[in-house]
Amino acid sequence: MSVLMVNDTYGTSHGGTSTTNRQVTQFLKLHGATVHAAAVQASEEDKRCATEDGVFLHLPVKNPRDKRMPCLEWLTFEHNNHYPDIPQDLKCIVGHVDVTSGAAKSIQESRCQNAKLVLFNHDMPEDTAYYKGTKKAMAAGTRMEDILEDAKNADAVFSLGRRIYNYFETKYMALEDSKPRHHFLFLPRPSPVFEAISVRPGGGEKVVLSVGRVTEVDKLKGHDLVARALGEVTEKITNVRLCVRGIDEDDWDASKRILEENLHSGKIKPTLLPCGNQEDIAKDMQQAHLVLMPSRAEPFGLTGLEAIAAGIPVLISDKSGLADMIKDLIKEKKFPAEMRHRIVKTSVRECDLGEDAREWAKRIADTLEYSESEFDKAAEYKKRLLESKYWEESHQNLLRVCGLTD
Repeated sequence: MSVLMVNDTYGTSHGGTSTTNRQVTQFLKLHGATVHAAAVQASEEDKRCATEDGVFLHLPVKNPRDKRMPCLEWLTFEHNNHYPDIPQDLKCIVGHVDVTSGAAKSIQESRCQNAKLVLFNHDMPEDTAYYKGTKKAMAAGTRMEDILEDAKNADAVFSLGRRIYNYFETKYMALEDSKPRHHFLFLPRPSPVFEAISVRPGGGEKVVLSVGRVTEVDKLKGHDLVARALGEVTEKITNVRLCVRGIDEDDWDASKRILEENLHSGKIKPTLLPCGNQEDIAKDMQQAHLVLMPSRAEPFGLTGLEAIAAGIPVLISDKSGLADMIKDLIKEKKFPAEMRHRIVKTSVRECDLGEDAREWAKRIADTLEYSESEFDKAAEYKKRLLESKYWEESHQNLLRVCGLTD
């Protein structure tokens, strides 16, 4: 049974949809699928990952006289020319909404009409675009129209976490008879990379780790909030270091300026780290005392989930799909009730920055001051998270949709 995964990249060093894309790929391969993956580009590391996963990686074929750089439009509108080796006998084509959902649908309609179209929702555009500046906020409505057009008559859509699922359940009402045939909640499992590592507090510094791009999304991801809070923490704990993983070289100066402007302290300077794969982030966590996910609007929050799976103390914004999942697991008695204290109430309003920063500073300082006991609790949270196998039902639904169950 052949499946085509359609994404802009392969591997996990690109963040965004790439982590889920690879996790789904590995899961389907484990359960007997022959997996092909179409991508716009691939680094040498991406190619190595595809080889390790046993995946047939399809990259664009380019005429030597064509000076254009490969782009998503090739995958969406010119796949016959640039991806001639995509098989015709596919059973399932998987795309990621607002990245490759249009490409997956185009390939299915023009080349593989008998294949099922399966899409994954990762974002809530009207919530996240609000923090990305006027142009992107104003375009959110048009973007939503395109997303709904791609979802029309899809065989199945999987939404990451309850927050995204509820959002799209409402949106799909507008499609009436053209709505996706099935809409499922999908709960991602943490990568084995994070499950496998061991962490303990130590060293001469208290390292606080945040993961994600800063420029253009500093308000969305709460980087301004983190910086302001850490500036206050240094008044009480002087040996604190803030590390931010996920900075592009071209954005280094702008990212540094945004963080420094919000630190309001001459006692701490941020350490900016380039984009990294899961192994890089796992090593960061082994050197950290606390992982922060302070977003004002976080559709899910894989970084926070990976930190819990690694057994490191976390603080998570209540405006995240991950916070919703934790509360659901507590109510189902699959997770310790004390875990709710790792969720921090965070305002969606930027004008509440001062008040929010004080609350985050208080929680950060308390965690760092009592690191030993917080790491003991985090080890228990890791154990209970993995024992709960919370992901199994949604993963079984994926197998059924793809025809990989008896």
